[in-house]
Amino acid sequence: MPRNLGHFTKYPLNEFSESMPKQLKYILSFGSLILLVQLLPAQTAAYQEARIQDALKAMNNMQHAQACSLFMVVSQNEPYHPLAPFGALANEWIFNQGKYGYEAGNRELLRDIEDLILDYRRRLILAPDNPDLKYYMGLTNGLRARVLLAEKDWLGVLVSGYRIIRNFKSALKGSPDNPDITIAFGVFNYYVGLSSGFMQIASWIMQISGSKEDGLQQIETAALHGNYSRYEARSILAYLDLYFEADYGEARRWLDMLLTDFPDNPYYNFLYAELCIRTENPNIEAYLYKINQRLPDLDPFFKIEYIQRLRLLEGSQALLIGDLDRAETKLLQYLDQFDSEMDYDLVSAYLRLGQVYDLRGQRPKAVKMYQNAVNLDNRSSAVLSARNYLSKPYSVK
Repeated sequence: MPRNLGHFTKYPLNEFSESMPKQLKYILSFGSLILLVQLLPAQTAAYQEARIQDALKAMNNMQHAQACSLFMVVSQNEPYHPLAPFGALANEWIFNQGKYGYEAGNRELLRDIEDLILDYRRRLILAPDNPDLKYYMGLTNGLRARVLLAEKDWLGVLVSGYRIIRNFKSALKGSPDNPDITIAFGVFNYYVGLSSGFMQIASWIMQISGSKEDGLQQIETAALHGNYSRYEARSILAYLDLYFEADYGEARRWLDMLLTDFPDNPYYNFLYAELCIRTENPNIEAYLYKINQRLPDLDPFFKIEYIQRLRLLEGSQALLIGDLDRAETKLLQYLDQFDSEMDYDLVSAYLRLGQVYDLRGQRPKAVKMYQNAVNLDNRSSAVLSARNYLSKPYSVK
């Protein structure tokens, strides 16, 4: 029992109450009521915050039905939390992708985005200086940019990017020390730094650095200090370090954090297995096991996607241990069944199949695979490796 309450334990509580003057009872009762009224908004806000954090964790565990319920609870309660409708939209987008495929999920998302942006605009009329509303309206435009990026609609990405930066710059004025806001600037700067001169000119117009280094630092700020964006920022950094920067020490740093919090997430287990492959470590059985464990629970299109990822990993593992027949079989199966939104793993499959053919002495076949990888020109580190092997055959060190 707290020390400052100890002296009350000498008397039964009912005796203490009965001996109290009537006026003092009324004063204490009225004071308790005032205290309750003062504490209620804070307690309700704390409840809303806890449910939001639970929803974000459910999303990262790929428990989308649970996340949907939690976002709904927050949306139906006060005080209003602007992350709830955005989180519900993003969660539904991922859910629809798993149920109906990427194309159908993206179409539905683009329709829903307009309704949510309209809702944020209406709220901004009543609270024009609210930085959170501006921030989440920017994030909603970010979802649109994500779809357009997959469709390689560069002009659409630029227009959405302009809207995002405008929203975030406005939000930053109202909340200059918020690390959650920096993730958007970081992703945009990194993307511009990775892109063509056209995007560099656009970044100059928007007065954004367009530096990959600035982008990585800004995303890291969110990964370490963000309240709502930390998981997403860590996932982004793991992906960028793995596929583009080839900084495998940093990729391991972020994946260690993610797998500590979400050990059963099949995507994080896939990325860690891919990290092992890229560092020439074939011991990936634990990660393959985790993915296989989740397969029965996955929605149809996600199940197909992870069966494909297992083929890529198993073929890559076979290459590392010298089982070239199994490596060729698995990698060809992956290529034959490829139907994914992004082509970064496709580059890896072409590259590794080329390596299989080089080790067999089948140089023309190897060159064809490397050229297929180079033709994708997606600026990943695997494209650079494939370009090198066009002039010099791959060999085991």
